[in-house]
Amino acid sequence: MQELSEFKIQSQCFLYHWNNYPEERGRLFAVNNNSDNKVRAVMNQSIGVVAGVADMMYLSDNGLIAIEFKTIIGRQQPRQKQWQETIEAAGYKYHIVRSLNEFLKAINKPTND
Repeated sequence: MQELSEFKIQSQCFLYHWNNYPEERGRLFAVNNNSDNKVRAVMNQSIGVVAGVADMMYLSDNGLIAIEFKTIIGRQQPRQKQWQETIEAAGYKYHIVRSLNEFLKAINKPTND
């Protein structure tokens, strides 16, 4: 079986949530913290883009949940680990997600199991 890319996992999870939980649209959103080049990276930093921030945020009834998408073999970068420590120290949840079922568990929704 071919491994899904992080992009495909994230897209699959977002579309599933969008289609199955229409009352929650807008509560799950992506954080675009990638820059195309060095000039854009400097511009992004000047407006608050922070390296290592999770790929998506979910505004749950119990608070913010940060979601980082990784492939089956994907690992966090050092800045991602630092950001995870920061958000957890602030009392929020952080999940590394590698599949739709992991995503559903992270946001406390019924899984496809």
